[in-house]
Amino acid sequence: MNNKDQVVTIVHSHSLAKEDLSKYFQNTLSLKINKEIKLSDCAYDFYLESITPEQNQELRKKCYLEKIDICIQFLTSREKKILLSDMDATIIENETLDDLVKLGGIKTNIDETSKLAMEGKIDIKTTLNTRLNYLKGKSKTLIDQVLARIKFHPGSKVLVKTLNQKGFITSLVTGGFAPISTFVGDRLGFQNVISNEFEFKDDCFTGKYAPITAGKNSKLDYLNKLTEEKNISKSQVVAIGDGANDLGMLVNSGLGVGYHAHQIVKDSVENQILFNDLTTLLYYLGISKNEFDLN
Repeated sequence: MNNKDQVVTIVHSHSLAKEDLSKYFQNTLSLKINKEIKLSDCAYDFYLESITPEQNQELRKKCYLEKIDICIQFLTSREKKILLSDMDATIIENETLDDLVKLGGIKTNIDETSKLAMEGKIDIKTTLNTRLNYLKGKSKTLIDQVLARIKFHPGSKVLVKTLNQKGFITSLVTGGFAPISTFVGDRLGFQNVISNEFEFKDDCFTGKYAPITAGKNSKLDYLNKLTEEKNISKSQVVAIGDGANDLGMLVNSGLGVGYHAHQIVKDSVENQILFNDLTTLLYYLGISKNEFDLN
């Protein structure tokens, strides 16, 4: 195996015509295919000799136009041992802190503020402080209402269970808050949950919190801490997220993947999941569908 050899993973929402893809690689892009592996009817691995930046760009453009998710990575560093995942808008559909503010009856354009933070246009710590201040004096029973409304993204449970079964260290690393984060983590089987924690007084929000993951680089700090403790290279980490506060862990992991992400993540991270569910990440790791833990 050459150090420059790469694997291209292609994932579609329905069956792919492998022969057409093979012809495209060889005839249009002039790429030599060393091996093809079928991961499922809708996912394939193509082992290729080194791809030029121009070929990379052309291939990604074609896949985007045909609504195909694609991941390109070096074969020598494909093996992974750790999953780091964001929570809000990644593992679950919700933005849970925003949901709390809305349920508290606060009249403010909270969605726009959150969007600006995820796009990196407002400091994440500032937005957290603002939203927590809105909750000051509100009953903590709002949390139960948020928990009842949580919607898990398709494939989230299969992703975590499969990687646990394969011996991965799985961590939910979120700028969100316990006990919401612990509820999500427990439901899916994450081994670690790293999040901020609300402060309460007389069963009401105080507007303050214990800031565990509130800083700009806090998710990267956790990545560095975990890999050092476990003596595992950062190249063996796969990370997934959607917003600006995920960038530290995404760009410093062996494989960082944006999930239906904001533009700042699309601009900074090459490999994305744009069209399919979270099981796509398993294909990116070379795991075939018959290995998925579907129980």
